[in-house]
Amino acid sequence: MELSGSTVGEVLQDLCRRYPSVRDQLFEPDGSLRRFVNVYINNEDIQYLDKLETSTSRDDTVIILPAMAGGVCT
Repeated sequence: MELSGSTVGEVLQDLCRRYPSVRDQLFEPDGSLRRFVNVYINNEDIQYLDKLETSTSRDDTVIILPAMAGGVCT
């Protein structure tokens, strides 16, 4: 889907405006990303860039990937 924003945070806010139920899954009440939500821009983790302030351009790809953990090893 195409979303607008000049930063990753703005792109995610645009997503939340379109789909309000997503907000609580992505963000803490203080506006920070939830601990187990990973966001990538062009295959780079935003945690190693400028986080939600990472700049975006029209051709960028933003991926939201919930972290998965758990299971049983035998």
